[in-house]
Amino acid sequence: MYTFMFNFAKSRPDLGSELFLAWTAWVCVWTAILLFLLAILGACSIINRFTRVAGELFGLLIAMLFMQEAIKGLVDEFRVPERENKKLLEFQPSWRFANGMFALVLSFGLLFTALRSRKARSWRYGSGSLRGFIADYGVPLMVWYGRLFLYTDRKYSKRNSEAPFQS
Repeated sequence: MYTFMFNFAKSRPDLGSELFLAWTAWVCVWTAILLFLLAILGACSIINRFTRVAGELFGLLIAMLFMQEAIKGLVDEFRVPERENKKLLEFQPSWRFANGMFALVLSFGLLFTALRSRKARSWRYGSGSLRGFIADYGVPLMVWYGRLFLYTDRKYSKRNSEAPFQS
């Protein structure tokens, strides 16, 4: 959203990129005022006027947008960033392939565990409260665990632009 706003502000001679932050702040202030006004007037009661199909279609749209961004991200893991030095070891094709395959393993692992944990209420093992907790919070916990795993990998590994075994 802010990229769109910046491009809009940059193209306007009376606004320009110099006044972008001030203009964006005012947009946020007015948005907050309008949202508070909608909340005070009880605009959320209008949701009863919409059919369930409209809500499901909106949910489908959001899910498809998330899936599109996830697939774009997976494809980008195989590519070398444009403004990087392509001669560095980490941008060699073999390392990019390994990086992309590792991203695929993590993504499909998350998908598999998410699909399994959503059905946790019907499992035969574990207490009812544990099964309910896994069914409700299993997917966000797996996303958090995946991010923690990637963070600890970056924290404890040293990036080296030279080949590990040079003759």
